[in-house]
Amino acid sequence: MTAEPITTATNFLAFLGLVSTLLIVWRQNWAGRRRLFVVQSLLLAALATTIAVYGHRAELFLVAAIVVLLKAWLIPRILGRMAAGTPPRPVAPGRSAGLSLLAVGSLIVAAYVIMLPVTTVSDLPTVGGIPLTFAMALIGLFVTVTGRDVLGHILGFLMFENGIFGLALLATYGLPGIVEAGVFLDLLVIVLIMEGVVLRIRREHDSIAVDRLRELRG
Repeated sequence: MTAEPITTATNFLAFLGLVSTLLIVWRQNWAGRRRLFVVQSLLLAALATTIAVYGHRAELFLVAAIVVLLKAWLIPRILGRMAAGTPPRPVAPGRSAGLSLLAVGSLIVAAYVIMLPVTTVSDLPTVGGIPLTFAMALIGLFVTVTGRDVLGHILGFLMFENGIFGLALLATYGLPGIVEAGVFLDLLVIVLIMEGVVLRIRREHDSIAVDRLRELRG
């Protein structure tokens, strides 16, 4: 089996993952952002499946199934519970989606520059997608830092984790399944803790907006 099919497939899936990340930044509606996170997670599951097929890594089929169950089904449901009762409001990071897209464009360029030493020396067939997934991680970190409410911070963290997961898949040609399973369990625990924190903040302060919480802090 030549490396060309897996190179094309992984590059394409990584590109779609980055596009879904940009759409999350651009999207103003929380429900739409949550659906795009599901799409992003399904693309990562497809990425793991592709490496499993072409790299003969049978354990990655289980990893892909866990991604679908955890990131495309369970976590979005938890996010939906967190958002229940929250007044509709724009949730794009920063003051303008346009300015945010400009910022993430700079992050994409930075990702390519930072990963240039890796991509020039690596002979892995998946190396072409490494800068794309690294850009996904950087954008997730950006959303985490600049989110206007607690839900935005949580979504940014999940996007960051998705980017790191995709980067690990491509850079290592598939992490050992036991390592990935441990990461998924840690992620689930973190999300459940975040849910409890969000519900408590809403109950005590009747708001999860960052600017409102700053006012309450004085």
